[in-house]
Amino acid sequence: MKLIKNNKGQSTIEFILTFTSAIGFIFLFYKMADNYANGYMVHHATYMASRTFLVADTETQQTVEGRDTNALDQAKLVFAKYMPEALLKINGELKANNPSSDLLTPFIGVYIQFEQLFSISFIGGKDPVVFRSESFLGREPTRAESLAQVCEAIKLVDKGKLNACDQQATLDDNGG
Repeated sequence: MKLIKNNKGQSTIEFILTFTSAIGFIFLFYKMADNYANGYMVHHATYMASRTFLVADTETQQTVEGRDTNALDQAKLVFAKYMPEALLKINGELKANNPSSDLLTPFIGVYIQFEQLFSISFIGGKDPVVFRSESFLGREPTRAESLAQVCEAIKLVDKGKLNACDQQATLDDNGG
């Protein structure tokens, strides 16, 4: 007697397996693209906030805990202006890298660290990924920093004979 194999339903099972795999990859790549787009938006807002922080840097040392609070507040306002809250919720706080403690530090700017899910929970894991956007710009010293550097240079040349910082120091910039 001849046995007949019943293959009914095989194509349905193959379709379901292939369809779920394809939909899973589509969701995975959609979420990854969403993370990239969010990262670009956050980085642009961080860059604009860093420029504001650099421009709002005062000539005096009005710092609290080593940071210029007025410049940081203005940078936070610009960051909020450039972040579309309807599209993206950021759970981090904008912080500043203010080199006020060391006059020779060449970069100043702001950064933000925030968390987002890498992908939807059933593909790619449930743990959030930590993202960091930072924008550090080269900066020119403020007038107060320039005056302090000129006083230090005069002290080195003068070998401590005159107290250069008690006298008037003139800063000259010929634009060259």
